[in-house]
Amino acid sequence: MQVVGICRFSLLGKGDWKTFATPDQTPDAAFLEAQAKALFAPDRLEARLKSFEHITLASLAAQTDPGFTFIVLASKLMPPDYRRRLKALCAAAPQVCLRFFEPVTAYAAQRRVFRELELSYPDVLQFRLDDDDGLCIDFIERMKAAADSAAPEHEIFTLSMRGVMFCSSGGAAPGTYHWPVDFMSAGAAIRHPSKSIYQFGHFGMAQRFPAIVLTGGMALVSHNGTNDTAFNAHVVRKRAMELMGPQEAEEAIARHFPFLSTT
Repeated sequence: MQVVGICRFSLLGKGDWKTFATPDQTPDAAFLEAQAKALFAPDRLEARLKSFEHITLASLAAQTDPGFTFIVLASKLMPPDYRRRLKALCAAAPQVCLRFFEPVTAYAAQRRVFRELELSYPDVLQFRLDDDDGLCIDFIERMKAAADSAAPEHEIFTLSMRGVMFCSSGGAAPGTYHWPVDFMSAGAAIRHPSKSIYQFGHFGMAQRFPAIVLTGGMALVSHNGTNDTAFNAHVVRKRAMELMGPQEAEEAIARHFPFLSTT
């Protein structure tokens, strides 16, 4: 089974970000203008390009199994200099396919790229990854093995690593935390015969379809204050997150994210 990741890099259009939620299928001009102002703010784009290079792309380059495709969906309305820089980053990664779109939903953009690349939904394990998050180095290898085992029995199934290393450098609760969670957006995966992973909530799809959880790995999620969701002491308690000590964090990095020590 092919493994294909999909990432929205400041994709302008109707999405599932809380800040930009709208019940309308076709957002009006005022909505898109407000969304563009927020998504393309220089401070935000600088932070996202940095995290995309040093976390997202670095985690892909470090994979023990390089046999995957990673589709990056971005906006044609992104300021030209940032488009150029994003193109340069993606051009250096052989698995990455970058495409720019007019305002569009992620799932519609994904469908166009799947057609272009002649990817068939039933033959693909899709995973999602944000532009400021990363994967443990054996993510592709383990997901591919699990998907190959599950595919003969299940037309639809979902996959997730258990556990997140959550690194907050902004907001009210800075620190590195262990979050014992399944189906966080970073690395959540689905095999579906006709729909995009972005047509389902990442937590909700595990309730709707057969769910497989892999232990012994984790995802890397960063939070720098430009994120859509707030992070504070209340969130830490609600999520049952535990602050990691220096040694624990170093051991997790050495095992799952060794690329962090060289980027």
